[in-house]
Amino acid sequence: MRFFAPLLLTVFIIGCQESSVTDGVSDLTWTIDTKFIRQGCYDGKDCIPSLEVPNKSHVDGSNLGFLDDEDLVVGIWNGSEHIAYPHAILNWHEIVNESGYSISYCPLTGSAIHLSTSVEYGVSGLLFNSNLIMYDRETDSYWPQMLLRSAAGDRSGGELHLNNLVETTWGTWKSLFPETQVLNSDTDYSRNYSRYPYGNYRTCNSLACGDYIYFPLANEDERLPAKNRVLTIIDEDQVKAIDIDSYPDPQILSVDVGNSLYRVVISGRDNIAVAFETTRELTISKWDISAGEIILNQSDTGKEWDITGQLMVNPVASERLVAGNAYIAYWFSVAAFYPDVEIVSG
Repeated sequence: MRFFAPLLLTVFIIGCQESSVTDGVSDLTWTIDTKFIRQGCYDGKDCIPSLEVPNKSHVDGSNLGFLDDEDLVVGIWNGSEHIAYPHAILNWHEIVNESGYSISYCPLTGSAIHLSTSVEYGVSGLLFNSNLIMYDRETDSYWPQMLLRSAAGDRSGGELHLNNLVETTWGTWKSLFPETQVLNSDTDYSRNYSRYPYGNYRTCNSLACGDYIYFPLANEDERLPAKNRVLTIIDEDQVKAIDIDSYPDPQILSVDVGNSLYRVVISGRDNIAVAFETTRELTISKWDISAGEIILNQSDTGKEWDITGQLMVNPVASERLVAGNAYIAYWFSVAAFYPDVEIVSG
């Protein structure tokens, strides 16, 4: 196991701990290898504060000075409107609880998820394979985010099912959805959202720059550079990963995972990669970011969808493209969680 540099860059995170499971949770029965659980931040639960139904602005609204067009955002359609959640704020809060759904982002593994829920989630203060372990405030169960299921507590073994989300730049998202709302900096917390709190972590892709990976991993895999962003599809016991940079031009891939077929819409140059679980024969009929158009088409029916899976005309829930159990994350973390992951090659 290589050396992992201690983390000194933010008041939230402390260095690697010798003990695996900290006081207060060591008496729980875990379904994961506790040797790779670490205390990630001071003061236990909610040491990184989640946001509860936070303030938002429209594209030209107030409190958006921290946000540049090249900054990454997590974009969703929540059933009534488009909303963007900037990485710049999620880096500092990691979980946003809204009415009926939650957004979670772990900056150490670069992984974001969108799930429907009737409960609130919080930051437990623990990490597994460098990944955020959430806890739910109703049952006090613990959820390693990338595992997509609870690993301890009353809901142990319970699964998370993901909703559609699009990670791309703020400039791209607002071009596609100019009516969008966006999470703004009026959060009631004193944070400098213009500053990335982890130094050069997200750009450091080798031991040479020091702050490479902070915490021990259950598995290491050098088939790809550690911090390449990969779209990961999880179906039962099979996991496949797609290196986003390997597909610079917009295209649709057909990928079998488990017993299901997925259509992956991907464009490395636009920082977009989404997976829909569907047998529909999809094509790209329009892809023009500057004109605000990405349109997916099913030629035999004439139906068209936007990149969030919403029908362009007369949208109904039953015709929405179904999100795969998929997320974008750094390669090192995917390989740590899923040692048998298969890399999809073009």
